[in-house]
Amino acid sequence: MKAKILVSLLLITAAAVYSFTRSENNSAVKLISSEDPPQTDFILGAMSNVFDNTMYNYLSDSLNFNMWHLYAGPVANYGWTYNDGTRIPADTLGADTNSYGPLIKYRITQNSQNDLMTLMTRPVITYFSYGQRSDYQMEESTKVDPYYFFYTYKYSKVNNPFVTDIEDNSQYGNGEYVKRCIYDRDSPGSNAGLIVSGLKGNKEQANTFWDVPYLGDANNDWYIMPRIRIDSVFANDPLNQEKEVCKIIITNWDGDSLTQILKVKNFKPNIGSIYNGDYLEEYFHYLNDSILNLIIPASNWFNPNQTDPFGNNDGQIDFKVYWYAKCDMWIDRIRVENEPARRLMTKPDENPYLIKQLEYEIKGIALLMRQSLYSNYQPYKFYIEEFEMNHLPSIGYVNKMIRDLTNDSMSLMVNYNYDLVKAFIPDSDLIGHSDSPEKNNSN
Repeated sequence: MKAKILVSLLLITAAAVYSFTRSENNSAVKLISSEDPPQTDFILGAMSNVFDNTMYNYLSDSLNFNMWHLYAGPVANYGWTYNDGTRIPADTLGADTNSYGPLIKYRITQNSQNDLMTLMTRPVITYFSYGQRSDYQMEESTKVDPYYFFYTYKYSKVNNPFVTDIEDNSQYGNGEYVKRCIYDRDSPGSNAGLIVSGLKGNKEQANTFWDVPYLGDANNDWYIMPRIRIDSVFANDPLNQEKEVCKIIITNWDGDSLTQILKVKNFKPNIGSIYNGDYLEEYFHYLNDSILNLIIPASNWFNPNQTDPFGNNDGQIDFKVYWYAKCDMWIDRIRVENEPARRLMTKPDENPYLIKQLEYEIKGIALLMRQSLYSNYQPYKFYIEEFEMNHLPSIGYVNKMIRDLTNDSMSLMVNYNYDLVKAFIPDSDLIGHSDSPEKNNSN
């Protein structure tokens, strides 16, 4: 990445630090602040400004810098460096923290002794911050915040009394807007058809043009997670287990599609178990009715011909829902997230060591060094580079972890590139989409 000069504290402030409140529906973005290290000077530095120790002779003396930074990411040989400038092999995602932690603390101590604060780009922080998540809402766009219209569909069926948008105030719904589909008891199947199609913001899985090896939409598995509940009495009737509820049709840029049918029995771990009526977003496999097409393996499947999505509105990526009209159904949204987002927010227990490594980097390195260095030149903030709209939920989650684990003494700083964020919002130039950080979040 090209060098970027931090010319003052104002520039760092303008880089925007975000905090988010998680919820099943969209939640607001809030600008946050944290207690910065005591200082009387402006912050001045350059990105990736130190590779070996000879640079210390120039940074604080000749250039009057007071900030140290080095890019790092979750790939081999892209951690911080030894004194001779070579990368530390053990400083990588999933590594034993005992094998690299002391070396990272030593580097921060050296920085402090040379009157340099440390802006921390770290492999595990980068990995989780670039998790991607989007929640595509089933209700008509008039039911959502107009700033997030792109997370709705061009076609959203309303056909009273069978298909309607309601606030689900049942014991299962918590007041979220959902699409309620009630089948005709006198003529089951008669109202079958698509209930949503034509996703408006349909480029978020098509960007394979990042110039760094650990970013881009082809590098991680994607999980498609429709949030649905059905009538529990109907579901627990042994005669209804093979009845189709709906099918999810996943379409790529070129129009190729995968289809996943969900039957009543897929809402239960086995035929004889009891379904309690709750919303599910992951479903149960059966020998002849497996749930295989709701996971897209890491590949170029969403953009097979590597079409440049920027400024191109010809892509056909979509997550359609077809209702069979044989069973009452309430559907809230379709969540689409990649592997890092899943490991961070949805299934952290599936790979607990990575979460422990994340916590260690925050508490065992950054916070510990802030507490042990009796100097103004401490770890300043964690930092990542430019991001897209669907990175924001993971960025917010990581930022909240940092703030919580450091008692608000540190946070996550980002490079806010408005043009990149709005690139995946249809007609953003025409509608004048806000460049305010409070308005640019999907979750």
